[in-house]
Amino acid sequence: MSRMDRGSLAAALFLITLGAVFLVVNLVPGLTFARTWPVIILVISAAFFLPALIAKEARRGLAALAIPGSIFLILGAIFLYNTLSNDWASWAYAWILLPASVGLGLTLASAIGGWERTASDVGVWIMVLSGAAFGLFATLFGEPLVKAVGAGALILGGLLMLVRAFRRGSSTPA
Repeated sequence: MSRMDRGSLAAALFLITLGAVFLVVNLVPGLTFARTWPVIILVISAAFFLPALIAKEARRGLAALAIPGSIFLILGAIFLYNTLSNDWASWAYAWILLPASVGLGLTLASAIGGWERTASDVGVWIMVLSGAAFGLFATLFGEPLVKAVGAGALILGGLLMLVRAFRRGSSTPA
């Protein structure tokens, strides 16, 4: 498949997905654009991941598109939560997840593009630190469900740090 064909394929898949989203919003009773507009951001997120998955010979360079794709993914998820729950006050601390989205993008780009492990390690640490900060503020200021998610984020961050500490300890020569 030529480069032009792949570009056309990616654009076609994006338009089909966007059209399907609008079709569902217009046909399903009770769904309104006012409550589902963040899905468009999630579709845009998917469009950033698509080129690296389609163009295998350029995957190493195109993998960097996972970073903005992850930012759109996290923003779409936050806004979808906000619109469905009407908990817009959570934006006061939910923005702390934006650095985590960059970390997620680095980690995914490293995996997709076969980058050095250092990029993935940096991405994981950004996610852990940002997730822990989110967990702290969500536990302190969130709605009951968000408080539980925040506490879970703190526990998960601590567990990841423990696993890393044990890994380092076992690989150190005696």
